[in-house]
Amino acid sequence: MRYFEVRSLHDGVEPQWSGEYRGEHRWHLSGVDCPRFGPWAWMDAFPSVDLSAVVEPVLAEPKGPMSVAEYNRLVTLVRPFVPPELPVRAGASFGPMIGTAQGKFGPMTCNPPWRVVLREDAVELLKAEGLKGVIAVRMELRSRRSTMPALYELEARPLARLHPDCIGEWKTPACDLCGKPESFSLPPKRWLLRSSIPEGLDIFGIDGANPRVVSERFVETVQRLGPSDVHYQEIDAR
Repeated sequence: MRYFEVRSLHDGVEPQWSGEYRGEHRWHLSGVDCPRFGPWAWMDAFPSVDLSAVVEPVLAEPKGPMSVAEYNRLVTLVRPFVPPELPVRAGASFGPMIGTAQGKFGPMTCNPPWRVVLREDAVELLKAEGLKGVIAVRMELRSRRSTMPALYELEARPLARLHPDCIGEWKTPACDLCGKPESFSLPPKRWLLRSSIPEGLDIFGIDGANPRVVSERFVETVQRLGPSDVHYQEIDAR
Protein backbone atom coordinates (compact mmCIF):
# COMPACT_ATOMS: atom_id res chain seq x y z
CA MET A 1 0.00 0.00 0.00
CA ARG A 2 1.29 3.46 -0.92
CA TYR A 3 0.68 6.42 1.40
CA PHE A 4 0.58 10.17 0.80
CA GLU A 5 0.73 13.28 2.94
CA VAL A 6 -2.10 15.71 2.19
CA ARG A 7 -0.63 19.19 1.83
CA SER A 8 -1.77 22.66 0.87
CA LEU A 9 -1.02 23.87 -2.63
CA HIS A 10 2.52 25.03 -3.33
CA ASP A 11 3.14 28.77 -3.20
CA GLY A 12 2.33 30.37 -6.52
CA VAL A 13 -0.15 27.68 -7.59
CA GLU A 14 -3.52 29.23 -8.33
CA PRO A 15 -6.43 27.50 -6.53
CA GLN A 16 -9.32 26.22 -8.61
CA TRP A 17 -11.92 26.79 -5.88
CA SER A 18 -12.97 29.96 -4.06
CA GLY A 19 -14.14 28.35 -0.81
CA GLU A 20 -12.91 29.80 2.49
CA TYR A 21 -13.94 29.18 6.07
CA ARG A 22 -13.15 30.53 9.51
CA GLY A 23 -13.93 28.81 12.74
CA GLU A 24 -12.82 27.15 15.93
CA HIS A 25 -13.64 23.89 17.65
CA ARG A 26 -16.25 23.98 20.36
CA TRP A 27 -13.91 23.05 23.24
CA HIS A 28 -10.21 23.65 23.89
CA LEU A 29 -7.47 22.89 26.35
CA SER A 30 -5.18 25.91 26.72
CA GLY A 31 -1.44 25.65 26.58
CA VAL A 32 0.60 24.97 29.72
CA ASP A 33 3.16 27.27 31.34
CA CYS A 34 5.77 24.73 32.41
CA PRO A 35 8.35 25.74 35.07
CA ARG A 36 11.01 23.91 33.05
CA PHE A 37 10.10 24.46 29.36
CA GLY A 38 7.93 27.56 29.55
CA PRO A 39 4.63 27.85 27.64
CA TRP A 40 3.84 25.09 25.16
CA ALA A 41 0.82 23.65 23.36
CA TRP A 42 0.15 20.74 20.99
CA MET A 43 -2.15 20.89 17.95
CA ASP A 44 -4.29 17.78 18.36
CA ALA A 45 -7.86 18.12 17.08
CA PHE A 46 -10.54 15.52 17.74
CA PRO A 47 -13.82 16.89 16.38
CA SER A 48 -15.62 13.60 17.10
CA VAL A 49 -15.07 13.94 20.87
CA ASP A 50 -18.18 15.32 22.59
CA LEU A 51 -17.49 17.21 25.84
CA SER A 52 -21.01 18.58 26.30
CA ALA A 53 -21.35 16.55 29.50
CA VAL A 54 -18.32 18.29 31.04
CA VAL A 55 -19.50 21.31 33.03
CA GLU A 56 -16.39 23.50 32.81
CA PRO A 57 -16.69 26.98 31.20
CA VAL A 58 -12.95 27.37 30.66
CA LEU A 59 -13.03 24.61 28.03
CA ALA A 60 -15.32 26.76 25.87
CA GLU A 61 -13.43 30.00 26.54
CA PRO A 62 -9.75 29.28 27.18
CA LYS A 63 -7.83 32.17 28.74
CA GLY A 64 -4.24 31.43 27.73
CA PRO A 65 -1.41 29.33 29.19
CA MET A 66 -2.45 27.66 32.43
CA SER A 67 -0.60 26.24 35.40
CA VAL A 68 0.39 22.59 35.51
CA ALA A 69 -2.08 22.02 38.36
CA GLU A 70 -4.97 23.50 36.34
CA TYR A 71 -3.97 21.46 33.30
CA ASN A 72 -3.97 18.24 35.32
CA ARG A 73 -7.41 19.10 36.72
CA LEU A 74 -8.88 19.63 33.26
CA VAL A 75 -7.29 16.47 31.88
CA THR A 76 -8.99 14.51 34.67
CA LEU A 77 -12.35 15.94 33.53
CA VAL A 78 -11.78 15.36 29.82
CA ARG A 79 -10.04 11.98 29.81
CA PRO A 80 -13.18 9.81 30.31
CA PHE A 81 -14.71 11.19 27.09
CA VAL A 82 -11.66 10.62 24.87
CA PRO A 83 -10.94 7.18 23.38
CA PRO A 84 -8.16 5.53 25.40
CA GLU A 85 -5.80 5.22 22.41
CA LEU A 86 -5.80 9.01 21.92
CA PRO A 87 -3.66 11.48 23.87
CA VAL A 88 -5.05 14.39 25.89
CA ARG A 89 -2.45 17.15 25.62
CA ALA A 90 -2.30 20.87 26.22
CA GLY A 91 -3.53 22.83 23.20
CA ALA A 92 -5.89 20.09 22.04
CA SER A 93 -9.32 20.96 20.67
CA PHE A 94 -12.52 18.93 20.62
CA GLY A 95 -15.96 18.95 19.08
CA PRO A 96 -17.17 20.29 15.74
CA MET A 97 -15.74 23.33 14.00
CA ILE A 98 -18.03 26.35 14.43
CA GLY A 99 -17.78 29.45 12.23
CA THR A 100 -18.54 30.87 8.79
CA ALA A 101 -17.89 29.87 5.19
CA GLN A 102 -18.11 31.47 1.77
CA GLY A 103 -17.40 30.57 -1.84
CA LYS A 104 -17.36 27.20 -3.57
CA PHE A 105 -15.45 24.21 -2.21
CA GLY A 106 -13.78 21.34 -4.02
CA PRO A 107 -14.06 17.71 -2.92
CA MET A 108 -11.19 18.19 -0.45
CA THR A 109 -9.54 21.25 1.08
CA CYS A 110 -6.32 21.48 3.10
CA ASN A 111 -6.03 25.02 4.40
CA PRO A 112 -4.58 25.51 6.97
CA PRO A 113 -2.21 22.62 6.21
CA TRP A 114 -3.00 20.71 9.40
CA ARG A 115 -6.74 20.47 8.69
CA VAL A 116 -8.45 18.42 5.99
CA VAL A 117 -12.02 19.33 5.02
CA LEU A 118 -14.26 17.19 2.82
CA ARG A 119 -17.35 18.11 0.86
CA GLU A 120 -20.40 16.03 1.73
CA ASP A 121 -20.34 14.01 -1.50
CA ALA A 122 -16.70 13.07 -0.85
CA VAL A 123 -17.61 11.71 2.59
CA GLU A 124 -20.48 9.73 1.11
CA LEU A 125 -18.27 8.27 -1.63
CA LEU A 126 -15.47 7.27 0.74
CA LYS A 127 -17.92 5.45 2.97
CA ALA A 128 -19.75 3.84 0.05
CA GLU A 129 -16.44 2.47 -1.21
CA GLY A 130 -15.73 0.96 2.21
CA LEU A 131 -12.63 2.96 3.12
CA LYS A 132 -11.51 2.46 6.70
CA GLY A 133 -10.80 5.01 9.40
CA VAL A 134 -12.87 7.79 7.84
CA ILE A 135 -14.07 9.88 10.81
CA ALA A 136 -15.75 12.91 9.27
CA VAL A 137 -17.54 15.40 11.53
CA ARG A 138 -19.95 17.93 10.07
CA MET A 139 -18.76 21.50 10.54
CA GLU A 140 -21.26 24.02 11.90
CA LEU A 141 -20.62 26.82 9.41
CA ARG A 142 -22.91 29.70 8.59
CA SER A 143 -23.04 30.86 4.98
CA ARG A 144 -24.99 33.34 2.89
CA ARG A 145 -25.37 30.65 0.22
CA SER A 146 -28.37 28.46 0.90
CA THR A 147 -27.08 25.95 -1.65
CA MET A 148 -23.65 25.44 -0.08
CA PRO A 149 -23.06 21.71 0.50
CA ALA A 150 -22.26 20.54 4.01
CA LEU A 151 -18.56 20.43 4.89
CA TYR A 152 -16.91 17.86 7.14
CA GLU A 153 -13.65 17.96 9.06
CA LEU A 154 -11.64 14.77 8.65
CA GLU A 155 -10.27 13.55 11.96
CA ALA A 156 -6.78 12.11 11.56
CA ARG A 157 -5.89 10.30 14.76
CA PRO A 158 -2.12 10.38 15.53
CA LEU A 159 -1.59 6.62 15.41
CA ALA A 160 1.53 6.32 13.21
CA ARG A 161 5.08 7.50 13.97
CA LEU A 162 7.97 8.80 11.95
CA HIS A 163 10.99 6.52 11.71
CA PRO A 164 13.58 7.41 14.39
CA ASP A 165 16.34 7.57 11.76
CA CYS A 166 14.74 10.53 9.97
CA ILE A 167 14.26 12.48 13.21
CA GLY A 168 17.86 12.04 14.31
CA GLU A 169 18.99 14.31 17.14
CA TRP A 170 16.37 17.03 16.54
CA LYS A 171 14.46 16.03 19.65
CA THR A 172 13.60 17.65 22.96
CA PRO A 173 12.94 15.27 25.84
CA ALA A 174 9.63 14.63 27.52
CA CYS A 175 8.89 16.54 30.74
CA ASP A 176 7.86 14.78 33.92
CA LEU A 177 6.59 18.06 35.43
CA CYS A 178 3.97 19.11 32.89
CA GLY A 179 3.48 16.00 30.77
CA LYS A 180 4.99 17.53 27.63
CA PRO A 181 5.82 14.61 25.30
CA GLU A 182 9.06 14.19 23.43
CA SER A 183 9.02 16.59 20.48
CA PHE A 184 11.01 17.23 17.32
CA SER A 185 11.26 19.53 14.33
CA LEU A 186 9.58 18.05 11.27
CA PRO A 187 12.45 16.87 9.02
CA PRO A 188 12.25 17.88 5.34
CA LYS A 189 12.92 14.27 4.29
CA ARG A 190 10.84 11.89 6.33
CA TRP A 191 9.42 8.40 6.27
CA LEU A 192 7.06 6.37 8.42
CA LEU A 193 8.00 3.63 10.83
CA ARG A 194 6.35 0.73 9.03
CA SER A 195 5.51 -1.19 12.19
CA SER A 196 3.52 1.82 13.51
CA ILE A 197 1.19 2.15 10.50
CA PRO A 198 -2.35 1.22 11.63
CA GLU A 199 -3.30 -1.84 9.63
CA GLY A 200 -6.16 -1.41 7.20
CA LEU A 201 -6.78 2.32 7.78
CA ASP A 202 -6.99 4.70 4.81
CA ILE A 203 -6.53 7.88 6.88
CA PHE A 204 -4.44 8.56 9.98
CA GLY A 205 -2.17 11.14 11.57
CA ILE A 206 1.45 11.08 12.73
CA ASP A 207 2.17 11.41 16.42
CA GLY A 208 4.10 14.61 17.06
CA ALA A 209 3.66 15.96 13.51
CA ASN A 210 0.92 17.78 11.60
CA PRO A 211 0.69 16.02 8.21
CA ARG A 212 -2.39 13.92 7.53
CA VAL A 213 -1.64 10.64 5.75
CA VAL A 214 -4.02 8.92 3.34
CA SER A 215 -3.80 5.73 1.35
CA GLU A 216 -3.50 5.45 -2.43
CA ARG A 217 -7.07 4.15 -2.43
CA PHE A 218 -8.23 7.31 -0.62
CA VAL A 219 -6.55 9.55 -3.21
CA GLU A 220 -8.01 7.64 -6.15
CA THR A 221 -11.51 7.72 -4.65
CA VAL A 222 -11.60 11.47 -3.96
CA GLN A 223 -10.12 12.30 -7.36
CA ARG A 224 -13.15 10.70 -8.99
CA LEU A 225 -15.12 13.79 -7.89
CA GLY A 226 -12.85 16.18 -9.76
CA PRO A 227 -9.92 18.42 -8.82
CA SER A 228 -9.18 19.53 -5.25
CA ASP A 229 -6.94 22.35 -4.08
CA VAL A 230 -4.52 19.99 -2.36
CA HIS A 231 -1.12 18.47 -3.07
CA TYR A 232 -0.30 14.81 -2.42
CA GLN A 233 3.28 13.98 -1.41
CA GLU A 234 4.12 10.29 -1.25
CA ILE A 235 5.71 9.20 2.01
CA ASP A 236 7.77 6.04 2.29
CA ALA A 237 7.63 3.47 5.09
CA ARG A 238 10.61 1.51 6.42
